[in-house]
Amino acid sequence: MECRNKIWKPYQLMGAIQMYEATSGEIYRDFAITCLSRIEPPEGIAESLPPQDCLACFFALDQTGNEKYGQMAQSLIRQNDWTLDFMPFVTAYETRYKRKEHYNEIAALFRGEERLTGSGLIALIETIGQMSEEIYEYYRELKDLFKNTVREKIKELPDSSEALEIGYSILKACNMGVLQREKYSDYGEFIWKTIESNDKNTCAGLQEMLKAQYTILKKQEE
Repeated sequence: MECRNKIWKPYQLMGAIQMYEATSGEIYRDFAITCLSRIEPPEGIAESLPPQDCLACFFALDQTGNEKYGQMAQSLIRQNDWTLDFMPFVTAYETRYKRKEHYNEIAALFRGEERLTGSGLIALIETIGQMSEEIYEYYRELKDLFKNTVREKIKELPDSSEALEIGYSILKACNMGVLQREKYSDYGEFIWKTIESNDKNTCAGLQEMLKAQYTILKKQEE
């Protein structure tokens, strides 16, 4: 795996990070950190890094202890608009640095969506994953919203154009304990098995995220 680009497709870095978390493969860790290290903050960070991958800053900070990644996070929170895709990063930032004071605004942004898209569903489960359960009101609200949305989304499977997004979100939620594994994991496993033959051992983003969650699911079943 080589980091050749200065601007990445959405989920490319998070795909590598999740594969590292699932397999402990150093190649994935090194890919994510090398790619991120090539960005020159503060001007280049928001243009180069998709909002879906901004959490990579915290991963690199935790892995290396290099405060330049903390500075990247500071730049991102100032430069980026508060979109759904950016909410996992905002939530992580709030949890780390801001005493969770904007959780209400984060929950309101999701609450205001008439119908969540597949990418919105990913943003929601990733946001839940970054939210402290100590602020239970908003944590529970987002969990309930996620569950209700999944119940509607699975009616569209297997032919949905958002099958990858739905499958990933389901497996991630099962691994987090947000969804009952016995009831929902088969949906996510089915989606992974329909694309498994496409695996080329590359960092293609969402496919790697789905593979990582499937790998974690199977390890937990052992």
